[in-house]
Amino acid sequence: MARTFRSCTTAAVLVLAACSGSDSSPLGISIIDPSKTNNLDAAELAPAAEYLRAATSQGLVRLDSLGNIVPALAERWIVTADGLSYIFRLRNARWENGDTVTSEHVAAALRRRLEIERRTAIGADTTEVRDIRAMTGRVIEIRLLAPQPELLRILTLPELGIRRNGRGTGPLVANRQQYWTLLSDRVDDAVSPDSRRAVRPLQVRTENAARAIARFSMGETSVVLGGKFQHLPYLSAGAVPDNAVRADPVIGLFGLLVINGQGFLSDPANREVVALAIDRDALMNPLGLRGWQTMTRIVPSGLDRYAPLVSDRWTGLTLDERRERARGQVARWLQDQEKLPELRIAMPPGPGSRLVFGRLKRDLAMVGITGVMVGAKEKADLRLIDEVAHYRQPSWFLNQLSCVVRPVCDEAGDVLLAQAKRMSDPAARAQKMAEAEVSITTSNIFIPLGAPVRFSLVSGNVPGFAITADGWHALPDMVVIPR
Repeated sequence: MARTFRSCTTAAVLVLAACSGSDSSPLGISIIDPSKTNNLDAAELAPAAEYLRAATSQGLVRLDSLGNIVPALAERWIVTADGLSYIFRLRNARWENGDTVTSEHVAAALRRRLEIERRTAIGADTTEVRDIRAMTGRVIEIRLLAPQPELLRILTLPELGIRRNGRGTGPLVANRQQYWTLLSDRVDDAVSPDSRRAVRPLQVRTENAARAIARFSMGETSVVLGGKFQHLPYLSAGAVPDNAVRADPVIGLFGLLVINGQGFLSDPANREVVALAIDRDALMNPLGLRGWQTMTRIVPSGLDRYAPLVSDRWTGLTLDERRERARGQVARWLQDQEKLPELRIAMPPGPGSRLVFGRLKRDLAMVGITGVMVGAKEKADLRLIDEVAHYRQPSWFLNQLSCVVRPVCDEAGDVLLAQAKRMSDPAARAQKMAEAEVSITTSNIFIPLGAPVRFSLVSGNVPGFAITADGWHALPDMVVIPR
């Protein structure tokens, strides 16, 4: 089986996407996503829809294979000295029907999209946007209420890809087949035929993790994208070699989010009970995950130009002491109640989820709480959230927990966060952001567990694929034929 991953066997040659050779045959890519449909215009995109929208509906800028911000619809841009205006000059581009892309089209599309995202985390990331206007036929300006240093990175998000009448401008064109989508390079008339790159199409499948990993194991596809912690058990079941697994060093939010603020979880002290009870060091042991970074804080340490006021929590207590403190709080709650608390915890589908929940259930039982696992979309008290940071600033982490986005939130922290985002002075902004972090942390509306897990499977060397700090792998860079 090991040889199957190192060379194109006779059987594999019969499958167009089996190996990443130097010819123009399609490169097979599976995206792990159980969704049955790919709605590219939804407010919150499913994993496959993110990749397909980014590939066919580029934004003003995009991320390349290494995670760098590069031109897309905008060929260049400037930022004013006060950080309140971003001015983009559009390249010559056309819609699929041949119409010229104008700044009016782009400005209108961005305004519509930000309105759709108003109640999402992306909406929280873009509250500083005051106006989007077309200046000339090829120049667009985004005006801000306060500086947003990460605006360019936010504009690379698939959700902010520019679409008009359900169509984009490439750089790839999608041709939906019965079992897959064929993505091919869109011919740019502005580039002379002699200067065009040698490309191959991508044969992209959307399927569940078990099927995607099995297909990879059989040599029927060369790349699998979107692996998460709950999919890890499939790797051993599919006998996937270690050298095919590419883990991305991502940061983000991985933990339990309070979504029912009634009953036992109405009190921040009771919510802390859950955080105190969990043995984070042992949580991923059933998955054989070595070196997993545990977390007890919302914003990770080491972010550039940020001095937090919150340190790692409960460092002066052993696990037994933490659980003893948690049992005392449960006992106080029981003085006015008839039975021990029961918490429904929504987990994503997959064998890894069941194994991790088994650890959570055991830990909660140690302090007198019954844990019940429910589906990701079922009614619950807590939900496991697993999100990768789009940019490495405290505002991303706190925006994910804001009252605009979450049903159970910390209003005092939200006020501080809003004040921070309106400040022009970077030092004052960071200070107020740190105060917001303290408030949201002590409210215990989110129980951090550790860093998110993201991995891909790659057979051999696939040009255009690279390990990235944000777990994103740009499909347009994978169409280039290796030389």
